[in-house]
Amino acid sequence: MVAETDARRGAWGNGRFGIAWRATAPYRPLMMLMLVSSTASFAALGALSLFARDELGASDTMVTVNFVVVALASMAVMLATGHVSDRGGVRRVIIPASLAWLGIGYAILASVRSYPAMLAVGVVFFCAVGVPNAQLMAYARDLVERRDGTATSTAVIAMMRIVLSIGSFTGFGIGGLGLAYLGARPLFRVVAVVCLGCLALSWYLLRGRGAVATAEPQPLMDENNDGRHGVRERTAGGQRLLLILVVVMVLFSSGRVMVLSQLPILMTVSLHGPLQLTGFALALPPLCELVLMPTMAFAAVRWGRGKVFLVGAAASVVYYGGLVVVTTPGLLMLLQVVYAVFGAATVIAGIDLAQRLMAGRAGMATSIYLSHENVATINGSLVAMVSVATLGHQIGFLVPAALCLVAFAFSTWAFARHPDTFDLRRRPPSGQRPRIPAGTA
Repeated sequence: MVAETDARRGAWGNGRFGIAWRATAPYRPLMMLMLVSSTASFAALGALSLFARDELGASDTMVTVNFVVVALASMAVMLATGHVSDRGGVRRVIIPASLAWLGIGYAILASVRSYPAMLAVGVVFFCAVGVPNAQLMAYARDLVERRDGTATSTAVIAMMRIVLSIGSFTGFGIGGLGLAYLGARPLFRVVAVVCLGCLALSWYLLRGRGAVATAEPQPLMDENNDGRHGVRERTAGGQRLLLILVVVMVLFSSGRVMVLSQLPILMTVSLHGPLQLTGFALALPPLCELVLMPTMAFAAVRWGRGKVFLVGAAASVVYYGGLVVVTTPGLLMLLQVVYAVFGAATVIAGIDLAQRLMAGRAGMATSIYLSHENVATINGSLVAMVSVATLGHQIGFLVPAALCLVAFAFSTWAFARHPDTFDLRRRPPSGQRPRIPAGTA
């Protein structure tokens, strides 16, 4: 299959790194759509907490409850839309429909006057906040499998994930400025208009006759040409392995909430660092990820996605273990760079592995994999509360370090049992393009 052999064609292994990235040009309209839609969503997200507290009178606990409840609803919607998105042309309907749904939700949010109303709007409308990005990544995978080009799925996914990170930075910045100069309600109305603009753009890109329009991907035959029965068996096995991947990512990500809540305290109280350095420490990992993601994508194609994922997993163990014993602000900044290695490696290799595990079901695979973020948010809140209450804001990082160590051991065991499935190669591919058997392209 093209999807199974594109990583071994040697486009990046022969020193043509720039050529591989330039080959992602046909997917750039999708990246632009993701950039604009994600910027709008993050702009609204940055203003939501202050809006709930200052204008609706919500307490800090009520704000947290809102995020947890919406995360649960979002996980259910992500899985449901992922399940149906791989059928026929459903994916090209889900993307604009979700953008329209979000636009309506932001418009209604601008007029709510009570916390229960905000919670209801969040559950009903913002449960779809992760759907457009997940389905855009799946649609990009569809195009890679249908095109005969030099771009690999890893390169395209890396580029789209970088665009999503840029959208988060831009969105939070615009949200802060909009909150300061416009206020929360006008900002939500602007975001609603932008979402409707994204709806029009997505309708043109996905339904028109442009370069990115293509036929929907068909279920792929297995390598032995055993037909659809073999595909169903392989898909069922892939689902089980995908669940393993999701479980380990939940464990790896369960300390993220504690990092956001306790790292500023650790920097200022224990390490006596300035407040300005605290903000830079929090911003350093996502900034480093913008550089590390292309590097990790290149490494994944060259040496195997499984190896890159395990490198990121090991980095998480080092990071949380290091937070327990860190003594200076400089060492903390170094640990933040290590944390960026974890984020870049597991995002790039993880999404690509998830889509490879369910051939022809990229939408479902991406939705299942990304749902770990919602579960990790809920689980991480409990981990943070228990760890800080019992061990303190620094020693408490022992708990997420232990969870990461368990996840690293579990993922290493699973990858070793299925080395081909998880692309755990012993050596990089040769410089020559491998021969693709007839009937698999």
